[in-house]
Amino acid sequence: MTRRSLLVSFAAGAAAPLASQERQSTGLVQRFWCDPKIASLPRRPWRKIHLDFHNSKHVPGIGAKFDAAEFGERLAAAHVDSIVVFAKDMHGYFYYPSKYGPVHPGLRFDLLGKQVEECRKRKIAVYAYYCTTWDHYLAEKHPEWLVVKRDGSTYMPKPNQTPSWTALCQNHPDFVDLMVQHTQEFVKLYPLDGAWFDMPIPIAGECFCRRCLEDLRARKLDPNDTAVQRRHKQEIHLAFLNRLRKAVKEIRPDCQVDFNNQTALGLSERAPLQDNIDIEALPTASGWGYYYFPLMVRYARNFGLSTYGMTGRFHRSWADFGGLKTPAQLEIELGGIVANAARCDIGDQMPPNGRLDPAVYQLIGHGYALIRRMEPYLEGAAPVTEAALVVGGLPLDRFGNDDTYGMTKLLMENHVQFDVLEAPMEWERYGLVILSESVAVTNELSARLRRYLDRGGAVLLSHGAAKVAGESPSWLEPFGLTYHGESPFKPAYLVPKGSFLKEVPNYEYALYEGAHQWKAAGNAAVLAQLGVPLFQRSPKQYTSHAQTPFERETEFAAAALSGRVGLSAFPLGRSYFANGYWIYGRLFRAMIDRLLPVRLIDTDAPPVAEIALTKQVAPGNRARHLVHIVNYSAMRASPKHPVYHDHPVPLTDLRIRVNLKLGSVQARTVTGNRELKVRPLAGGAVEFLLPRVKTHEIVALEAKS
Repeated sequence: MTRRSLLVSFAAGAAAPLASQERQSTGLVQRFWCDPKIASLPRRPWRKIHLDFHNSKHVPGIGAKFDAAEFGERLAAAHVDSIVVFAKDMHGYFYYPSKYGPVHPGLRFDLLGKQVEECRKRKIAVYAYYCTTWDHYLAEKHPEWLVVKRDGSTYMPKPNQTPSWTALCQNHPDFVDLMVQHTQEFVKLYPLDGAWFDMPIPIAGECFCRRCLEDLRARKLDPNDTAVQRRHKQEIHLAFLNRLRKAVKEIRPDCQVDFNNQTALGLSERAPLQDNIDIEALPTASGWGYYYFPLMVRYARNFGLSTYGMTGRFHRSWADFGGLKTPAQLEIELGGIVANAARCDIGDQMPPNGRLDPAVYQLIGHGYALIRRMEPYLEGAAPVTEAALVVGGLPLDRFGNDDTYGMTKLLMENHVQFDVLEAPMEWERYGLVILSESVAVTNELSARLRRYLDRGGAVLLSHGAAKVAGESPSWLEPFGLTYHGESPFKPAYLVPKGSFLKEVPNYEYALYEGAHQWKAAGNAAVLAQLGVPLFQRSPKQYTSHAQTPFERETEFAAAALSGRVGLSAFPLGRSYFANGYWIYGRLFRAMIDRLLPVRLIDTDAPPVAEIALTKQVAPGNRARHLVHIVNYSAMRASPKHPVYHDHPVPLTDLRIRVNLKLGSVQARTVTGNRELKVRPLAGGAVEFLLPRVKTHEIVALEAKS
């Protein structure tokens, strides 16, 4: 069916099936998850500013141009409804008359007090920022509190090195006592809505200072064991969170307590000690990128807390004075945040003189005006998901890596609705489970996986996740898949079998990250065979510029399916993220189409469109489903400047099918306020055509009154 006939078909309300660019599923999704806790979360602001304000002793005239009324008016005009302002910065300086000090030497008045007063006048929620383990003043004054690395060094700058990071260990009671005293002081002094603690997670999840070594040796534990260190630092951190939370709540029971960047493993233990989860993720900054937030938010939203996604107004990262995004960049980033049921937080940094930049708040006001219009369709909306990306590791591990980012990228590009869970969590309720390579498949976990498969679930795994940790046999042997070690060749080659590539000719495709060797027998079907070169390139044996060309196929499978199990012999996520080779994406799509043939969202939208499905209770106690479409176009980057999303090419005439039993519904675009024609399908699924999306649109599907 041509695009023109597709439009005519919709206009006429014809019942004929619609064509799509790639695939079209039929039927209803039977296994999906929508967390009821999200709908009942306490109401929180949607349009927050994180107003960074770190100033060293070398900066004079702090707040010299601060005008309280102008400060408040500028925030209000930019549709800001909440803000984080500074009690103490990373240099160790206070911005109010603290009896503990040091107050910044360039400050001559109570800046925090004036900011709090103006925000409360305008009903802007106000939170006080306090930097915990990054404090230059305390690090120099109390070197005994410093975190010590394995090699005996600290994070303090070397001679003639510009200071950057300092790390203080939470295992020192006098240090924690001092933080509690600081906290109780500013919480008593000001009518705050919240206390916002930065840099709380123990750096690297380990410390070899005197106290930490004594603690571990007293328990007869090996301090050099990474697992021992992680567990120890998790225990210390839990005690630290508990102390600071109590310090706030004893004075102001309704005061919100936030600890930044808690999206490290073991969050289920830490979540009860906080009121909110903040995900700091400036996508154009080194270390974050555009896949950090989509991965982390799908983990954070599982713990029954409100979640904030923090982007920034900067071109690059924090303290990028003179760096400013375009309106389209900010729209796209905010759209990706709210589409995933998170609230918005835009990072700014106030100049030392204390005057908010008008251009910055003109930009912020443009983005927040759009969010404000959307809020009735955001409050209480919970993601509807069908797949779980399962990650593994030790407490406090940061699980963002090429493997998990690659899987996130693949799932998003294929419009699969998914959450991120740790292996002990409840992933059986999803229709598809994808195991990341970080998961150590124990005998207990493999038994759970087999029970899940027996009950109709589907599992996709690659490389190391297919083996039982510490064992040579694979847990996949009952499925006709046997492990025969790692291929000695890197790169190896992927030789497609059958027709999963469709219009693309067969070819021997490089597996740049290498592969394991698997034999497929019985009911296992080979999607691609493993190929090898004549020899492995080395100083002793080489040819031409790079890898040795393909020489022959082996008896091993590069990719196989057995029932509802999909296996990639090579590290699929890591390979895709590191190399961007389209063949890995095609293979992933072919496996997903077989393992999850009916998906929540079926669409002809291109991979550059992020699509998310949420559900909320609409006025009149009616169910409302919301389809978010966030359109982005990545600008071509040089090897040095950051990738950024801007100038999106509008998407037109998108076909979107929701494979849930929705029945008779009406559809309307939220930002465009346009009614759409809905095509009812068998079983209660619905389909509609969306005429145009520039950056972000929401289609509300609501039962007819």
